[in-house]
Amino acid sequence: IGLLVLNADQTAFLVCEPRADHDEATTMYLLPGGKIEAGETDAVCLKREMREELSCGVAEESLRLVGEYTDVSASHPDRDVMIRLCQGTLVGEPRPSSEIAKLHWIGAALLNHPSVSPIIKRKVIPDLLQRGLLK
Repeated sequence: IGLLVLNADQTAFLVCEPRADHDEATTMYLLPGGKIEAGETDAVCLKREMREELSCGVAEESLRLVGEYTDVSASHPDRDVMIRLCQGTLVGEPRPSSEIAKLHWIGAALLNHPSVSPIIKRKVIPDLLQRGLLK
């Protein structure tokens, strides 16, 4: 599951750049989030992942499903990955922690940036633009 965090004017959203020494085997920009563990709801997983990756919380009441996207995995090009994407509001100031090296704000202008993962580039950004969620 991933979290879509938009800036105030909806022209950019938050992505994470994994540490090069982390086991994900990619430094491409990824949406904050992760795998749902047994017994977790989307909200519980996102709250746990935001604590781990961004050292902040997520306002559970702000969460809403944006959609589900499938494309080539950034870390395993021979596999597909599916992201269930929720939009939400962070509680606190995000800062990289755990397996995250840096945080970036990206928008439509960076659609073809080489560090943007395939699923963000080919599925997420075009859909957000088409639906008017990203300007």
